[in-house]
Amino acid sequence: MDLVRFDDREYQRWSEGFAFRRRRERQRTGKVRIEPAALSIISAAAEIGVRSILSHHFHLGDRRIIRYQDPEHGDQLRGRHRFRELDAVAFSGDRATAVFEFKLSGLGSASAVSRAAKQLRSAAEMIRQGYGHTPKVAVVLIHAGEGHPDLGKPGGRFGVRPTQLQGSSLAHLPDQPIPCFVFTMKEAIEEARRIGHTVDEKLEKKAAREGRHGITHGKRRILPRLPIGEILSAVGQITLGLIQVVGKIARRVGRQRPTHFHHHRRRYRGRGRRR
Repeated sequence: MDLVRFDDREYQRWSEGFAFRRRRERQRTGKVRIEPAALSIISAAAEIGVRSILSHHFHLGDRRIIRYQDPEHGDQLRGRHRFRELDAVAFSGDRATAVFEFKLSGLGSASAVSRAAKQLRSAAEMIRQGYGHTPKVAVVLIHAGEGHPDLGKPGGRFGVRPTQLQGSSLAHLPDQPIPCFVFTMKEAIEEARRIGHTVDEKLEKKAAREGRHGITHGKRRILPRLPIGEILSAVGQITLGLIQVVGKIARRVGRQRPTHFHHHRRRYRGRGRRR
């Protein structure tokens, strides 16, 4: 594997082919293309602004596309490459020293940064296999919601911890928990405008509303995904509560059984014995 520029010809052909195959798949299945939400549209401008801010503290390079071959799919035999886009890569000379993963999120920030941390570990491992060294990793959250974002618990393999960008250096970035730089969508867009990128104000306001209430596609609302552990725990508690309620009802019905029912059973047994 190696790192190539965004305008690499082979990468451009691969991107065009990927988009073409996706259009053909929609036509074959009859799926209607869903118009992207404002928050998704404005994310490109927000990422441009964040890259500009990071460039004041780290030396970001143009080579941020991983080009690699997967032996499990016989890429070496076919002379075929695969590609993976990274959001930002810092360099020291020709050496990739840090990899950044951006996430734009309103609700569900904890799940977003957790996914980013997993993707970063995978990208760092690919660079280690290609260049023989492991770069630092850092999550960048562009927060479109209100208040302070929920980053989840800092422990665990993919835990993150909020880190101040001011005064940060690659040498002091911890390996675990993964550092997380948090920017508001407003400051990211303002930086994009400052360096000459045009952003529609109405689109920005609409994206801000979507960030506060969840990303919407038409009439459908996409809510943040809950971790499977929390879902199973909630289902278990509901099931236990239902079992307890059913048990109470059964005991109450048993205590309220009519007395003539017992007399009837005794008379029936008595007649049976006399016969």
